Amino acid sequence: MPTRPPVVAAVVGVFVDGLLVGLLALAFLASLLAASPAWAQTAPELRPTRGPFITDAARAGDADATAVELNPGSLGLLPAGDLQLVGAAAGESTSLGRRGAGLYWGAPVFSGSALGLGLTWVAGAPEVGIDRHTTFRLAYALRLGRGAAIGAAWAHIWGGAFGGTNTFDLGLSLRLGRFVGIGATIEDVGTPTANGAPVSLPRLWNGELVLRPLGTDRLEIAAGAAHAGTESWHDVAARARLSVLLIRGLRLYGEGEAFPTAAGRAFQTGSGGYAGLGLALDFDHLGVLAGVYANQPGGMDWGTSVAARVHVSGERSPPLAAPAYVARVSFDRIHDDREFVALVERLRGLAVDPGCLGVLFKIEEVDLGLARIEELRGLMAFLRASGKKTFAYAPSPSTKSYYLATAADAVLLHPAGELAITGLAQNVTFYKGAMDRLGVHVDLVRIGAFKGAMEPYVMTEQSPDVRANKNLLLDDVFARLCAQIADDRSRAGHRMDAAEVKVLVDRGIFTPGEAQLVGLADGVVAEGDIEPLLAKLFHRANIRVRDPDPSPLAPGFWPGRRIAVVLVDGTITDGPNQELPFGLGSFAGSDTLASALEECRRDPTVGAVVLRVNSPGGSAFASDVLARGIVKLREAGKPVVVSMGDLAASGGYYISAPADVIYAEPSTVTGSIGIFGFKVDVGRLMNLLGVSVETYRRGTHADYQSPYRPWSEAELKLAMDQIRHLYELFVDTVATGRKSRGLTAGRVDELGRGQVWTGALAESFGLVDRMGGVSEAIDEAARAGRAPLGPDHLPQIVVLPRPPGGLLGLLSGLATEAAGEGAAATPQPVLTPAALATPEGRAAARLLAPLFIGGGSGYLARLPFDIDLR
Repeated sequence: MPTRPPVVAAVVGVFVDGLLVGLLALAFLASLLAASPAWAQTAPELRPTRGPFITDAARAGDADATAVELNPGSLGLLPAGDLQLVGAAAGESTSLGRRGAGLYWGAPVFSGSALGLGLTWVAGAPEVGIDRHTTFRLAYALRLGRGAAIGAAWAHIWGGAFGGTNTFDLGLSLRLGRFVGIGATIEDVGTPTANGAPVSLPRLWNGELVLRPLGTDRLEIAAGAAHAGTESWHDVAARARLSVLLIRGLRLYGEGEAFPTAAGRAFQTGSGGYAGLGLALDFDHLGVLAGVYANQPGGMDWGTSVAARVHVSGERSPPLAAPAYVARVSFDRIHDDREFVALVERLRGLAVDPGCLGVLFKIEEVDLGLARIEELRGLMAFLRASGKKTFAYAPSPSTKSYYLATAADAVLLHPAGELAITGLAQNVTFYKGAMDRLGVHVDLVRIGAFKGAMEPYVMTEQSPDVRANKNLLLDDVFARLCAQIADDRSRAGHRMDAAEVKVLVDRGIFTPGEAQLVGLADGVVAEGDIEPLLAKLFHRANIRVRDPDPSPLAPGFWPGRRIAVVLVDGTITDGPNQELPFGLGSFAGSDTLASALEECRRDPTVGAVVLRVNSPGGSAFASDVLARGIVKLREAGKPVVVSMGDLAASGGYYISAPADVIYAEPSTVTGSIGIFGFKVDVGRLMNLLGVSVETYRRGTHADYQSPYRPWSEAELKLAMDQIRHLYELFVDTVATGRKSRGLTAGRVDELGRGQVWTGALAESFGLVDRMGGVSEAIDEAARAGRAPLGPDHLPQIVVLPRPPGGLLGLLSGLATEAAGEGAAATPQPVLTPAALATPEGRAAARLLAPLFIGGGSGYLARLPFDIDLR
């Protein structure tokens, strides 16, 4: 990997670049100022078209709904909907020109754009040229990337000298990484004319530079300047802000401004200005700001004023105080890895939530494999280590569900349920006898005695090598399951060893009372009685059980480096990502994934990539394309960390091997380094049906893919040669990627030949580096990519590929692919619900479906069998 500059040098570079850009921007604004004085309106605080004074007013940096008034460009950087109620008051009208109140609302509306509204009332101060008036504002902003936006605002004024007139503002907001922010506005672009006045109100050019020396919101320093378009360039208003985060949810801020008046320039005798100090308190979605100010409009005595803000935001802020609660988390709706990654983020957030005393996990109908169950067990242990009490409510758990539940501090069963801890089983259905009767023949070529994916179609029982490999995996997984359950129950106060657990598994089924008696459960309770039980355990009568807040948490820093999580979820195929009907699963298309990897390579904000692989493999060609994409990504200086899910085998391992670091869970199914190919011959079936086919060809092997005849001996040899070539590519890719772990091509071949390993076994061979899930992989990627961490101790994450646009697009994509090139040459399957009712039927459909919907080379790097442990 290329050498990167040190962190300090990178920070200094960004800091200096930001300062230069900011100074250039302010110089550019100054160059646009006119030289002839007319109406002294350089002071933003004395503009008669503005709304009330806004405390802690920011024209650059963080965005909230007051951007409708202050800088419509910042509106485009809003992370979520925001509502602001502002007010300002003073003892005397002359001490604060813009006394009054206002209501502002802003929110992202479409992709990359935002809308804002404002309704304000100003009491007026005739002594400084401000009349009583009401203003309605409408603003729109367009986001230009992650850290830039432009916007415009229109306002209509009622009452006062400018009553009945319209005015317009333009704004620009830039965030240059984590350290520098710039805002620039042109207020009153149309130079509105007051009723009966001989001259127009000049445009006001406004700029602000914000610095965050620590790269976070703990310390923020801002300086700005404003100038009216018809004033002398000497007549500039200067402004400054300082903000310090004292503790979580409590911030101290100060701000001030000096502006010229008819009696003198800024900072001179007769000039005007103000200075103030305030506090900001955050309570999750609610925030309150209040400041006290000393004001001198110019040529008058100093006076005092107060200004305050109350805001409600769709984004959560780390709260100063939060009510205690128990979070309720359900696993029954987690089907794909996109949802799984979101669940991981949610659980990591709960670990640092001060209001969360514990987590109640509802474990029912868990549709996850054993490796992802181990990931969740690890997260439950992480929550325990963070001081959160964990409870598993499993009304009627199976073996897998119970394995997950035991990671909690306590296991609770329903009174009418049962505990079915019956162990693990796997069935394989063989189709050769039925295919012989139908007149369907399959030609199979493969490298690796353990590459048994097509054995059910060419044999009537499993080959000895594949059977031995299956038993090896089951033994490893079952031994670990029993040992972990024994450790968990011992931790809960029920002394138990693995041998005792095996005895209990052989007994199998327990009533809730029996399960509690033998130490497999800690309590028997109906769901409606859980909350009173937890209140008693926590000694808090009013504690509530509720779902975690799904709203985004304010990161505390501006977007900088982030981590991309690229999902390889499902069978690897050529073409785009697709979803199968009847809940059969998904296809990870090489075209879609290659585009995602290229996006990561080109995006300078992506510091590192987590390749989340939950795939049994698939097309050998597509797997090779993606493996080369990973190599290209690393050559661009982007670290790649693999997180293996339930399956990362064959093609799934092919694309993982070139990564910097590979994480797997102990029960992840991986390895299966091998290639096979096959062709279905339905010639006899066609004859039985009375259908004949004539073929005309030029070239001996022109119809070698025809489904109406078997391969010849020469064609079998050609297919075998291609299989051998692809296998050598596979082995070389693994050996190159794992070279630092001491694996040679010869050693990879020994571990390959289609052999399947658990993650624990693969780690001992050097095929996997560390045990852990996607949470650990994200942490590793954040370290390698130098991505800053937010309040939840996670970096900013972008999940790729992005989800499809909708159901209609998904269905049309399936229809287009099914009608595409290659589909006509292959008999279409009949996927009926009855045929798919069993795990075996679903396994067969998942294996053959890529061939039926088109695409693919016909040579597969795929797991030998579907692991369906029940």
